[in-house]
Amino acid sequence: MMRRVAVWALLAFCLMIGREAQAQEPTYRLQPLDVIHIQVYNEQQINAILPIGRDGNISAPFVGMVKAEGMTTGELEAYLAQEYIKKLKLRDPKVAVWVEQYRQIRASVTGFVVQPGVYPDFRPGDTIITLLSRAGGGAPDRADLRRCTLRRAKSRELIPVDLFAVLVKGDTSQIYPLEDGDELYVPEFSKPFVMVLGAVNQPGPVQYRDQMTIADALTNARGGIPVRTKFSEIYVIRRTPAGADRRIRIDFVKYVKKGDGTQNITLQPGDFVYVSETKTPNFNELGATLNSAFFLDRLVRDGFFGIRIFR
Repeated sequence: MMRRVAVWALLAFCLMIGREAQAQEPTYRLQPLDVIHIQVYNEQQINAILPIGRDGNISAPFVGMVKAEGMTTGELEAYLAQEYIKKLKLRDPKVAVWVEQYRQIRASVTGFVVQPGVYPDFRPGDTIITLLSRAGGGAPDRADLRRCTLRRAKSRELIPVDLFAVLVKGDTSQIYPLEDGDELYVPEFSKPFVMVLGAVNQPGPVQYRDQMTIADALTNARGGIPVRTKFSEIYVIRRTPAGADRRIRIDFVKYVKKGDGTQNITLQPGDFVYVSETKTPNFNELGATLNSAFFLDRLVRDGFFGIRIFR
């Protein structure tokens, strides 16, 4: 009867410890300022809640100073079990260790996010994505998630982070775990442009956005001019690294009337969208216009003119 009671008591002890362990990451390595709980089944004198000192040590009951920093709770359990066998002559000590309270992790996010600031109370396993989420994400139409940087505490090194690749393309290689004192910076777009020219109401540079299409560019240029604009004759001119111009003809009427998505292509930064008038476009004149426009675009990118970016 007593043996059965002991078995049930041990089972209850294991279930209680199991519930604590389930909520914790078994691969988490203990850090200074964590608070841990040590308990040994049927040994009431070995029951302690201990902070891990800044030096990484704890003063374990009946063992003395132990370097707990860097150990998992499982590794610390195994180490203490061996020590209690040697020092207290226990036969098969059932040692349980769990984190009573994680050290506080504070991190900040600055730049073009919805709510920049310092955020406390992160838990082990939280990442820079958690931090970005706390800040409400990137500021719409302004945050350049491709060029973020992460700075660790007490370090001047800036770690480049492409959060666009993380969030949109599923690149997990740049999901850094948070450390105390981390600073995440989200910059503003460096303002790549698409130039919309020709028979539109508001020709000029339009700030490029990811996945921008012909329809988006025309909307930003306030649409076509009644009677004059010929939507079936739109040309996308894309300059190659070698300096040559690639000309793509677009019949936007097919997209509007027939839903032909091939006529609403995705643009690239630096593209020129030329919207023809009802007459056949003069490509010689268009070439001269584009040369001037490419020069103008360079000035806009370099910030020489306070040109309004139509949005």
